[in-house]
Amino acid sequence: MLFSDTAQPEWRLWREAVGEALLAGHQLRAVVERRFHASNVVLSRDEIVALNAQLREPQHRIVQAMTRMLGLVPTDLDDELLLGDARAIRDVALRLGSDDTAEMPTVREVTPRDPARGRLSREGNGATAERAAPRLLVVDDTEAPRKMLARLLERLGYDVIAAAGGLEAMAIAERGRVDVIVSDIEMPECDGFELLVRLKANDATRDIPVIVVSGLGDAASVVRCIELGAEDHLAKPFDSLLLQARVRASLERKRLRDQELGYLRRVAQLTVAAEEVENATYRPGSLGNLAGQDDELGRLARVFDRVVSGWQSREARLQRRVRQFKEEIQRSKQRPSMELQLLSGFGALETGHLLADRYEIIDELGRGGMGVVYRARDRELGEEVAVKVLRAELLKTDPGLIERLKMEIRLARRITHPNVVRSHDFGEWQGMHFLTMEYVKGITVENLLETQGRLSVASTLAIGTQLAEALAVAHEQQIIHRDIKPANLLVNDEGVLKVTDFGLARPVEKSTGFTEHGSVVGTPRYMAPEQLFGNVVDERSDLFAVGVVLYECLTGLAPFDGNSPTEIVAKLVGGPPTPIDSLVPDVTPAFAALVDNLLRYEPRDRLQSARELVERLRELG
Repeated sequence: MLFSDTAQPEWRLWREAVGEALLAGHQLRAVVERRFHASNVVLSRDEIVALNAQLREPQHRIVQAMTRMLGLVPTDLDDELLLGDARAIRDVALRLGSDDTAEMPTVREVTPRDPARGRLSREGNGATAERAAPRLLVVDDTEAPRKMLARLLERLGYDVIAAAGGLEAMAIAERGRVDVIVSDIEMPECDGFELLVRLKANDATRDIPVIVVSGLGDAASVVRCIELGAEDHLAKPFDSLLLQARVRASLERKRLRDQELGYLRRVAQLTVAAEEVENATYRPGSLGNLAGQDDELGRLARVFDRVVSGWQSREARLQRRVRQFKEEIQRSKQRPSMELQLLSGFGALETGHLLADRYEIIDELGRGGMGVVYRARDRELGEEVAVKVLRAELLKTDPGLIERLKMEIRLARRITHPNVVRSHDFGEWQGMHFLTMEYVKGITVENLLETQGRLSVASTLAIGTQLAEALAVAHEQQIIHRDIKPANLLVNDEGVLKVTDFGLARPVEKSTGFTEHGSVVGTPRYMAPEQLFGNVVDERSDLFAVGVVLYECLTGLAPFDGNSPTEIVAKLVGGPPTPIDSLVPDVTPAFAALVDNLLRYEPRDRLQSARELVERLRELG
């Protein structure tokens, strides 16, 4: 191995010394093999003396060659490693025969680093020289081969420990770090096969590579060892170079497996962090060491922590908005609300009336241009629902209204979101047509504005964010609301906003100062210019209406208002409304600019999606 390591031109003098020692080593080995060609050879004392005499000359050449090599000056770590190997070879040669078989020359030597540690630095993919040597466990119940194998592995720079049987080996493996196990098979109590079974069944030892070195070299034994999880099987007598290669390969596989297990443990950390986010228990910075590592998982952990921290910060802002919003709702409920204006053409249903033999009327919730809304109890499901009874006049003047309502309620059923009122059914009873939907206990944003005049910035952000969330889901289902206005936005006691009347094309409902039945679909002062002019509408038309609602919530005023559609159109064409920040000083410039964007005359100049609006609103403080 040393001869191969010195193949580079800069080590020419070193290679000459190693080559001379290698030739002498072959000669020495040949002398020993000739003497012990037969098995069970027992030498007499005279024969031992004669053998020592024959070994003296090649032994002396090895020592001299390695001594010359140790006199060379190392210039880097690789040189020091070579010198460590040369020292080990010389020390082994000196131990052959009697102490005076070779004379130890006096040379100036540079003390090398620990060969075992240095070797790991050389082979260990950038590891430092201070890294501990791999620990190998040699298992054999016979002392001589156990010691021989341990000495061989120690000379290769490994930290070697030994066990005299399978049970002792198992106890050692469970107690501390073992990188590779080299084990015999034929042992009492717990043989090599049983040791493999126990090692692979134990979570603490399952991944330790095992190399079997045994006199059992038949195919059945080899196959059984491999099936039980051994890395390899070497038959005795084994080639030392082959064993070295097997140990190195096993160590590399163990290194890769340790990396994999470490990777999986770090992935598990991220999984736990994700579960903590789901359970709202994640603490920013808790990934700690994982986020501090400069690899893919480390970068992912840093991004994860940064995103979650940002999300938690935004969530905290949203919670603050909702709390302030709830406070405004409670204050609004404590003030007397405006009386509802009664419209002609309604036949009021009395409390206790049973509609369609199913819905028991509890009380009236409100009235509008399309009909009366009641709170009722669904006797079949045992829960409260909202029932909207349509005005009979609408059905007479618009015969196609019923079919459109049926089609559009089917569309509305496709929207499932916490900020959308669920539509249930469309029915007819004794000439009355009605819609059933989710009952929301609360008040409308219109009621809030009637009692408050204007809403705080925090409450407006809470309304806008939830409204944008609902529209984003609807638009993804290709459903355009077309009548976003404060009267269609319900708010419960917890500050949760619910958008109602999704997908219902309807005549103009009662608006401030005028009612134009049948002229346009929607409420003029909340409609986008393209909708007012009867052009094609899309998601951006709903976003314009959101801008009108936000403007009105912040200022208490409609940005474009008038006593007729003509006056509203004139306001739209006349230019942008009065800037919000000139009316409400506590509105941030970013929020004012966002509302201004939504109120642009041309759809192409507005935000292009409700999802984008959600993100913009969440970022606002």
